[in-house]
Amino acid sequence: MKLMLDEKQVRSLFSSCDKECDVLIALLKIAVPNWEEVEYILEGRPHIGKEGWHAVYELFCKFNDEHPGESAFPGGLWLSMGFLKDESLGEWQVDCSEMKFAFKNDS
Repeated sequence: MKLMLDEKQVRSLFSSCDKECDVLIALLKIAVPNWEEVEYILEGRPHIGKEGWHAVYELFCKFNDEHPGESAFPGGLWLSMGFLKDESLGEWQVDCSEMKFAFKNDS
């Protein structure tokens, strides 16, 4: 499923969160429509358009500069666990269709 992220909403996460992991989780909440039902991610990562990916990477680097000790490598969390850059998607378009989840109430 593809959806468009609101750039302004994404940027606001970096000023409203205290830790970079909280920013990443907030991004997942926006990108995965039924996030509240997800127990954990089994496989995959969301894909985001090239321009959006670079914008978020720069925001993570700036966040790390402003929060010393949060990460030894600026933007490291985004590079290792963030969304994947996908040049076939629009600027702020996200696609989670390749992801697999375990849901909270699955038996």
